Amino acid sequence: MIELIQSFIMINLIEVAGTIIVVTIGLWLYKRGQEDFLRKLVLALATEAEKQLGSGTGELKYAMVVERIYEITPGILKLLYSKKQIDKMIEDAVEYLKRYLASGKNLLGYDKEING
Repeated sequence: MIELIQSFIMINLIEVAGTIIVVTIGLWLYKRGQEDFLRKLVLALATEAEKQLGSGTGELKYAMVVERIYEITPGILKLLYSKKQIDKMIEDAVEYLKRYLASGKNLLGYDKEING
């Protein structure tokens, strides 16, 4: 059986190589197209964790975000993005939230009302 597979590959080497190249390029393009979606998802999850858990709970919020990412994302994205890449997206989202909150805005989307 192995000899049969080896002979098939040798006879069809160009087609096999071409197929591997096309599939690799397709996965790369899919990954690039999904990166914006994944970044927005991470930001939304980080925002939700901040709303629910508040400040001073960084490790717990991180665990919450990672767990939800792996629950929500399609299986192919789990294979295409490494833990390090996901961590970087979470760090970027946290930095964005820090800047957002430091500007005086809140997570409900409106500024504090001024009574006067």
